[in-house]
Amino acid sequence: MPTRRVLKSVLHNFLGTYTSRYSEYDGYWLFGVLVGDLKNVQFDLFTEVESSAFLVDVARNLAVGRFTEQLCKARLDPSSVRKASIQIERLDGQVDGHVNGIECGGFKIRFHVAAETDTGRVFECKCVLFVAPHNAGIELQSLRAHRD
Repeated sequence: MPTRRVLKSVLHNFLGTYTSRYSEYDGYWLFGVLVGDLKNVQFDLFTEVESSAFLVDVARNLAVGRFTEQLCKARLDPSSVRKASIQIERLDGQVDGHVNGIECGGFKIRFHVAAETDTGRVFECKCVLFVAPHNAGIELQSLRAHRD
């Protein structure tokens, strides 16, 4: 069985998969669709909510699923993690960035994930990404959105 120190890698890999282009809503990057209404949210990574059309619930359930996947891939027993959460915060001020090579306005979003082991040790991982509000005119819709 892996040691609890592998939790640091689990958190890093979780953020990589959770913030990737594969986190989508209707074929578009979830965070681009969500960023307009986002201020500051925090999710318990062990608690899903009922399915709903609210994007924040979609983001929460996706986070719970991706965190669970990473625990399984690392062969880390979920009972060795006392608690885990992610905070997603839109930082103040609009910034310029690029989407598919086109300059556009957007925001910096900070993702901060933390987990506490059953022994009380805390591991954390953070990243900040540029996120432009969804614009179907410059974004490509994933082909996965059209699968039956």
